[in-house]
Amino acid sequence: MSYSFERELATYGPDAVYISPPIAEARKYCQSFTKSSYENFSVISFLLEKPLVPHFEAVYSFCRWADDLGDQTGGGQRSLDLLRWWRSEVELCYQGKPHHPVFVSLAETIRKFRMPRELFTDLIFAFEQDQMILEYQSLDQLLDYCRYSANPVGRLVLMMWECHDEKALPHSDQICT
Repeated sequence: MSYSFERELATYGPDAVYISPPIAEARKYCQSFTKSSYENFSVISFLLEKPLVPHFEAVYSFCRWADDLGDQTGGGQRSLDLLRWWRSEVELCYQGKPHHPVFVSLAETIRKFRMPRELFTDLIFAFEQDQMILEYQSLDQLLDYCRYSANPVGRLVLMMWECHDEKALPHSDQICT
């Protein structure tokens, strides 16, 4: 487990005790978490219109946390248990009771862009699948995995750009797959 995610998990994981932060603090958390990430999202965020940045940071933070729960926690049952906890955090968010800073920030994004729960739970399903399937036996199996792992991310991005429609969705899925 990477040191920084280990610290995040100790601070905000299922065994941590903390008070749900106000939206401004939650946004700062997502901003800091995004900027400290090892991926290129923080570079891409310079290309976004300023009002969209906190929304992209919230979605990115959700995705990065979910992926790290699967990949940075030792795998197997421990990762599955942590992903089950993350799924319960999605449910709390959709019930209007977000607790984790990512979900406090994400709740506003979900409301503003009317994001369906399934896009988030599909991503978690893909990370759970990563714990159980080590190799795909056919292209169809791999494409089915992409339906849960890559395609929801593209759809979330289209929603934030407010250009998701029946014409754009198949193109997004093809690009993401």
